[in-house]
Amino acid sequence: MISRLLFEGWRFIPHSFALVAQSHCLCLLQRNDIDLRFVDLPFHDDKWRRTRGIFTPAQEDALRALRAPDKAFVPEVTYTLRPERPEFSAPLFGRRFAFATAEYRILTEENRSALPSAAEVPQWVNVMTPSRWAALAFERFGIPPERIHVVPHGIDPEIFRPDAAAREATRRALDLTDAFVYMSVGAMSWNKGLDVLLEAFARVAQASPHARLFLKGADGLYPSREYVQEVVGNLPTRARELVAERLIYDGGTYPVRMMADLLRAADAYVSPYRAEGFNMPVLEAAACGVPVVCTAGGPTDEFTDESFAHRIRSSPAQRRLGANEVGDYLAPDRDHLIELMRRTMHERDDASRRAEAGVAHVAQHFTWQQVTEQLLAAFNRSVSGSG
Repeated sequence: MISRLLFEGWRFIPHSFALVAQSHCLCLLQRNDIDLRFVDLPFHDDKWRRTRGIFTPAQEDALRALRAPDKAFVPEVTYTLRPERPEFSAPLFGRRFAFATAEYRILTEENRSALPSAAEVPQWVNVMTPSRWAALAFERFGIPPERIHVVPHGIDPEIFRPDAAAREATRRALDLTDAFVYMSVGAMSWNKGLDVLLEAFARVAQASPHARLFLKGADGLYPSREYVQEVVGNLPTRARELVAERLIYDGGTYPVRMMADLLRAADAYVSPYRAEGFNMPVLEAAACGVPVVCTAGGPTDEFTDESFAHRIRSSPAQRRLGANEVGDYLAPDRDHLIELMRRTMHERDDASRRAEAGVAHVAQHFTWQQVTEQLLAAFNRSVSGSG
């Protein structure tokens, strides 16, 4: 069993890589058998700034107290979470696990740090990825399967859970008491399928004036608002008018508890994504008891099932990512999305059943404690030489 573990990543920003690293660390800090250290990597963008209040004050104090390694610290495992360009270099000590997501199931030249092939990756460097969908990219690159590990993301069941009182309070505060609210969270970039969602919502809203679409962007990290404005502007005139009248956009940065409140305020969570490494908001929405509509065939298939998730029919497609690089994505069927969005609105009894099934499924398999144990098991197998 490993006893010395070094994390390299981000803290105190609302980026998924930072949330994953910190959530694992909070679980590990509850143990007394691991000496845990943390090195802060440079932010991806110079404009990004640390944000306080994402976790509770006690949790942030614990995260802030994590020390960098001193000269005497010899990690058995270094876990490096760096987006876009996974760290494939050899660690000074022990083994390195490079976290990566590979949404399009291919490593571009940037993603592979300009390495010509996986033969250049030292044998004591492993890959950690949150889905089998993303893992295919590293198999294609040539990394041996025994050095590719899939560990999903998780949720905190104390935060992401049903709460009827919090739901009603949030809906009152947002003046959504009598509305049917569809919600989607993310950067609002092309891979999220925003254009498909807005086209489908315009059709739904045409016959259902009480429908609302709540988009939660990430303006602190990405130009999410501009992405939304561009896609809305490209809609046909009548569709643009319908969407503009019923669209709620919020790009703020909030504590995870407030994010749970916003998710609970929704009647359905909709994610017609094209390419994702995992898609954490789908998992979080299901944990909050919100029925889910998401693309079929991608990574969400690995942590949802049809007892609580409506899956949008999709077809495989490819997207050019560079001069010599073509990635995979899924093309969600817009007409099927419209059908499923209407179904979630009109089948209230079914929605209640689906909500209960989603809460139970996530709590049974996907808490941060559970997936952190899977993470440690992968580290231990690697160190012991069995994987």
